[in-house]
Amino acid sequence: MCVGLGLLALHAASAQAADHFFTVGGGPVAKSSQISLENNVLYFQRSLARLGLDQLEHQILFDDGDNPQADLQYEDVTRDDEDIRTLLAEIVGPSNGIQFNYRSSSIPGVSGAAEPEVIAKSLADLSQRLSADDRLVFYFTGHGGRSKPTKEKPAETEKKSEPTEKGDAKEEEPKKRAKPLVNNRTHLWNSHEMTVTEWTEKLDELPVDAPVIAVMVQCYSGGFGNLIFKGGDPENGLADHPRCGFFSTVPDRVAAGCTPNIQQAEYREYSSYFWEALTGETRTGQSVTRPDFDQDGRSSLLEAHAYTVLNADTIDIPTRTSDALLRHYSATTGRDGLLSIHSPVDVLLMSASPSERAVIEGLSQRFELVGADRGKEVEAAMKRISEEKKGADGDLREKKKELGTAKSEISKAIQHRWPAIGSPWHPETARLLTEEADAVKQAILENENYAKVKELNGAIEELDAKREQHELDVVKLERLKYWLETRALAINLAVTADATVWEDYVRLVKLESQYLAETPPAVAKKS
Repeated sequence: MCVGLGLLALHAASAQAADHFFTVGGGPVAKSSQISLENNVLYFQRSLARLGLDQLEHQILFDDGDNPQADLQYEDVTRDDEDIRTLLAEIVGPSNGIQFNYRSSSIPGVSGAAEPEVIAKSLADLSQRLSADDRLVFYFTGHGGRSKPTKEKPAETEKKSEPTEKGDAKEEEPKKRAKPLVNNRTHLWNSHEMTVTEWTEKLDELPVDAPVIAVMVQCYSGGFGNLIFKGGDPENGLADHPRCGFFSTVPDRVAAGCTPNIQQAEYREYSSYFWEALTGETRTGQSVTRPDFDQDGRSSLLEAHAYTVLNADTIDIPTRTSDALLRHYSATTGRDGLLSIHSPVDVLLMSASPSERAVIEGLSQRFELVGADRGKEVEAAMKRISEEKKGADGDLREKKKELGTAKSEISKAIQHRWPAIGSPWHPETARLLTEEADAVKQAILENENYAKVKELNGAIEELDAKREQHELDVVKLERLKYWLETRALAINLAVTADATVWEDYVRLVKLESQYLAETPPAVAKKS
């Protein structure tokens, strides 16, 4: 039995317990540490203040800490699209990074660098100071990678990379989801990383009766659902420590959110929706109705998660720790009588929680799905929209091909007149940029293909928006399918596992259903 989970009741009753917040964020190097990650931490600080929790202890480890060296990438919106350097980068190339600038991160109260040694020291210090039933709320906003499934042989020593959202997306996606991946990883400052196993080992140093709540929004973050298992490995059984977590997406998918864009109104990532659900205020200060699916007058962590699943316009399939438990101990095939996504939806919803019902019914209504075999309807809708997306993808590819041809024609004309300009480091290029910049610029703008470039850029933007909407619709249907599967697995658990596992599952769901703002008045004083 997961003894530690039973301590949740004690936490609610304790008059001395206090919450502690621990935030880790940023990227492995400056070019992979986007400004949205800094803004996520700042929004979390504002959210805690709105909930009256800003006087509680909050340790923040971000990028290189308080080092004044530039460690953060952001988009330079003041740079003119027809600036000579921008034009040459886009037409002649290379264009990598031309639109970005860098500065030092500036988060009030940052405690140190987001490196394994600092993390270990911080958690070791917390382990000495946390009292019985204190809660630790752990927020990770950065980049992540995945490990190989446990059924495969361990890979040879992997060369560490400097990931970005696009870079992570290049990793091969499995066609069929396997069991949750055991040892996914977080990318940390200075190209370090920590795996699920390593994080679990550090969290194990905390008092066994101190609950930990994790909110993690990196790519492949769902693999950290395995924090509930001993050593971070499902094969070892459930840990004694009471831990739960909410994650931006399932173990084998990239996540939305990392961007150098400075316009926060355009941010679309898991924690933006999660914190706004708990506070009733978006990151840009707009009011939203907080979710209260069980009508108890409060918004729980689980309700915030469900709100995010319903409302997030992202590529994510959000998940939580109880999903990891169910996918290890339960099944929808392998013996007679097990329910699946194709079981009557009324049967699946019969024992559903208010949050589960809200998600399944809400997403069904969005796509006008009303049949008893909801899973069949979901799969049919996914197939139809995916076919529509293929058409948009084809149109987009054609326009991008045309754009490449138009740019190539301009580039040939420019390099025919100024041959050295194809090399950005050539001395003649430097001279041209200082002495003949206007002439080069006019040659580009007056080329007959330049108007076509601008026209194609507009068409591509429209087609990309259309393609993105198809993708978002498919993802929302995938979320619905995932929650239908979760309901089937929860019902089947009584058949596929023993009573002890069922009791642990119930306790874990209770842990996920806590309230962030309802903490005792005791405040952990900062030294």
